[in-house]
Amino acid sequence: MSLRTYFTPGFNRALSRFRLSVYVWLTLLALALVAIAPINSLLRNSFSHFYLTDKPSMPFELHLAEVFLANQEILGPYTGFLLTLVLLSVLIFAFLSAGLFGRMLSPDPVVTFREFLADGARYFWKFILSLLLFLPFLVILFILFRLLIAPLNLWSSRALTEWPVIIAANLRMLLLILLWTAFKLLLDLARIIMVSESKRVIPAYLSALRFLKGNFLGLWGLYLLLGLAVIIISGIWLLVLRLFPAGMVPGVLAFIILGQTYIIFRVLARQVFIGIEYAYYLRRKGA
Repeated sequence: MSLRTYFTPGFNRALSRFRLSVYVWLTLLALALVAIAPINSLLRNSFSHFYLTDKPSMPFELHLAEVFLANQEILGPYTGFLLTLVLLSVLIFAFLSAGLFGRMLSPDPVVTFREFLADGARYFWKFILSLLLFLPFLVILFILFRLLIAPLNLWSSRALTEWPVIIAANLRMLLLILLWTAFKLLLDLARIIMVSESKRVIPAYLSALRFLKGNFLGLWGLYLLLGLAVIIISGIWLLVLRLFPAGMVPGVLAFIILGQTYIIFRVLARQVFIGIEYAYYLRRKGA
């Protein structure tokens, strides 16, 4: 089968539900506006006195990262806060993903914000459980990664110049991305089966594993091709952004507008991923 067999229905499904991208963007924007002020105030009050010059040459966030790397023990008192922040982020993104998958896989192309929220609530706990069941697979991913990069680590440790170190670092990053996309397919497919076939979490994972046993390479190839397209478009976006003068009103406005547009694009790209994965699954599940 040609790529159009999967790309056309996947793109059409995503574009017909473009409102989902706007709903997710508005939700993230509202949450950011609520959270950014107290978090920024806490960080500045707690850490702004560490190694900051009178006229810093870097943004505050980069100084903060430098402080964390040099004084890792200062994070101790804030461990609870950071863990709470991570937990809230996981819950919020699980809810948004549930709403996104629910509306994307619904046979009804009409999308409303109420239906989006209803699907987020309907599949929320299933998505949380799917994340918990995904943790053992993450352990397997980490073990595979450590085994595969061992020769690269040995090669770079014996290097006499910096080039082997640079090449090995880039190969490690590429390997991590490839492994992550391979395992991410399992999570996506399990969620597609949970939503489209109303299966429980464990049976959905078992069905996903059976499906990937004979269709992994084809679906992974589509996933990587889409990922490459997203990377290219993201690179073009960065180049366009650099054309605007930094520190001036037009540049700031362009950064804000293009930045928010990019968030919508990434959500739409996620919809395209889901649509094409679903189209591939429907075409191949009986094969």
